Amino acid sequence: MSARILLVEDNATNRYLATYLLEQHGYAVSHAADGQQALAAAVRERPDVILMDIQMPNMDGYEATRLLKAQATLRDVPVIALTSYAMAGDRERALSSGFAGYIEKPISTDTFAAEVQRHLKP
Repeated sequence: MSARILLVEDNATNRYLATYLLEQHGYAVSHAADGQQALAAAVRERPDVILMDIQMPNMDGYEATRLLKAQATLRDVPVIALTSYAMAGDRERALSSGFAGYIEKPISTDTFAAEVQRHLKP
C-alpha cells in the first residue's frame, strides 16, 4: 500500500510539481489549498504525512499545524513545512512550532521524494 500524502499548497504550479514528483515515487497525493481545507481533508483522509505550506490565504501553516496537533487522532501525523521562508531562524521556528521537518522551496527535484520519505513510518 502506498503512503498517503496530503499536500497543502495554494500555488498551482508548486502543487503540480510536488504532486508529480511524489506520484513518480508511488505515493498517493491529495490536495488542500489552505489551512481550513487542510483540517477537513486530514480528518477525512487520515494521511500518513502532511506537507504544509506556511504562507497561505485564510489560515497560515503555523495555525493549521497547531490545530491539527490539537486533535488526538491527528497528533501523530508528521507535518512537514514546505516553504519559501529561508531566513535565519525560520527552520528553527517551524520545528519549534510542531513541524516534524522543513523543506525549502524551490524544491529539489532530485531529493524531494527522499526528504518526504524520511518522515514516513516504516
